[in-house]
Amino acid sequence: MPDKELVVKYLLLTLALTSFHISYTESRLNEKRRDKTDRRHHSVQVKDNLCEIANRESKVHCYCERTEINTATRADCWVFNGGIDESDPIWASFNSQMYLERLTFNVRSDGALTFIPLAVIHRLKRLQKLHIHYATLNKIEKKTFTNLTSIKEITLMNNKITKLDISAFKGLPALVNITIKENKITEIQRDIFVELPSLKYLDLSFNSINLAHDGCFEHLSILNDLVLEANLITVLTRDTFRGLANLTRLDLRSNKLSMIGDLTFTELWNLNELLLDNNELKYLSERAFDGLALLEKLSMTGNQLQSINEGLLEGVRGLKLLDLRNNELKTFSLETVKPIFENLKDKSSVLYLSGNNFICDCQLIWLLTLRNETKSEPLKLALNTITCTFDRNEELKEEQDVKDKVEKVFELGTNGDVFQQTDDELYPDNPLYKLDTTEKTASNEVVLVDVPIDSLPCPGEKLPKREDSLMLSSKDENYWQSNSSSNMTSFPLLILLLASYIYH
Repeated sequence: MPDKELVVKYLLLTLALTSFHISYTESRLNEKRRDKTDRRHHSVQVKDNLCEIANRESKVHCYCERTEINTATRADCWVFNGGIDESDPIWASFNSQMYLERLTFNVRSDGALTFIPLAVIHRLKRLQKLHIHYATLNKIEKKTFTNLTSIKEITLMNNKITKLDISAFKGLPALVNITIKENKITEIQRDIFVELPSLKYLDLSFNSINLAHDGCFEHLSILNDLVLEANLITVLTRDTFRGLANLTRLDLRSNKLSMIGDLTFTELWNLNELLLDNNELKYLSERAFDGLALLEKLSMTGNQLQSINEGLLEGVRGLKLLDLRNNELKTFSLETVKPIFENLKDKSSVLYLSGNNFICDCQLIWLLTLRNETKSEPLKLALNTITCTFDRNEELKEEQDVKDKVEKVFELGTNGDVFQQTDDELYPDNPLYKLDTTEKTASNEVVLVDVPIDSLPCPGEKLPKREDSLMLSSKDENYWQSNSSSNMTSFPLLILLLASYIYH
C-alpha cells in the first residue's frame, strides 16, 4: 500500500514539473514574439514619423512642436492632394505620436478629405482638441464621436456639412466646446446633442438654420454660451430654449426675426447677455423679456423698431447696457426706461440710441437730465451723439396751402398779360426775384444736447416760429439761415397774388 502512495506522489510531481516547463516555454515564446513585434513596430514608427514625413508625394504633411518619436503634443496637418481614403498608409504614421493632445486637419483642395479619420482619432488616448477645416463631410452620422472619453473640444469649420444626425454628438463625458461654424446646416433636430454632461459652449453660427425644433437643446443643462449668429431663424418659441437654465449668453445676431412674443426667453433664468442685432424686428411683446431677472446686456441695434412698449423693461430691471442704435424709433419716453433709470446713473452703464428718427420734443428731456446725473462717461458720450428733428409738418402744410392758392390764381388769370411774364422779365435786375424751381430738401436734424430745453415742445404744442430760431441750437440756426434764400423765392408769388387782385 505505501508503494502505491509513493507512485501516485511521484506521478503528481512529474505532472506538475511538466506543466511548469510547458508554461515557461510558452511564456518565453510569447515574450520573443512581443519583442519581435515591438522592434518591427518601432522600426515602422521611426521610418514613418508623423512629424518628419519626407515623401513629397504624401497626401498629408504634419508640423509638430517636437519631432522625436512620441514627444509631440500638437500636430497641424495639411491635406494637399485629393483621393485619400481610410486605408491610405499615411494613417499608420500617426502611431509614431501617440501622445498628441491637439490635432488639426486643414484641407487645401476641395474634396481631398471626405471623412473623419476616426481610426486614427480613437488610437490617440490623450487627444483633447480636434479641429477639421475645409473638408467635405456633408453629414455627421449617428454616434460619430462616441467613446472619445478624453476629447474636450471639437471644431468643424467650413466642411460643407448639411445635416447633423440624431445622437451625432453623444457620450462624450469630457467635451466642453463644440464649434460647427460656417457650414450649410438648415435644421436642428431634437436629440442631436445628448449625454454631454460637461458641454458649456456651442457655436452653430454662419449656417443656414431656419428651423430649431422645440427642445433641441434641452439635454444641455449646463451650457453657458449658445451662438446662433448669421442664420435664417424666423420664429422663436418658449420651448426653443427649454432646458437651458444655466445659459448666460445667447447670440441671435443677423437672423430673420421680425417679432419676439411673450415669455420667449423665460426658461433662461441665468441669462446675462442677449444679442438680437441686425434682425428684422418690428414688434416686441410687452412681456418678451419677462423672466430675465439677471440680464445685464441687451443689444438690438440695426432692426426696424418704431416704438417700444412702456412695460418692456419691467422684466429686465438689472439691465446695465441697452443698445437700440439704428432703428426707426420716433421717441423713447421716461416711462419706458423707468425700470432701469437708476441703473443708468452707475459708472458702468451704457444706453445707445443714435441713428433713430427721434422727433425733437419734451419726451426726450429726460435724456438731457440723465446726461447731467450719470457717472458713466461712455453713457455721456453716447448721449452726445443722439440727433432729432423738429416736426415741421404744420408749417409745410401752410406753405403748401399758399402754393395751391397761387396755382389757382394762375388758372383763373390766363387772359391777363401780367401772368404771361416771367419773374426774370418783371424783375430783371434783382437776383432775389429769380424764380427757383429747384426743390429744397434741407434736413432739420439737430444734436439733442445742443437744443435748449425750452425749445422742445410737447406733442400737440405749436412749434417755435422761424423768427424765433435764435432760441434753437446753433446748428438749427444755421439751417434756417441756409434756407433764407429759399424762403425769399416765395415772395414773388405773393407779388403776383397782389397784382392779380389789383388787375381784377
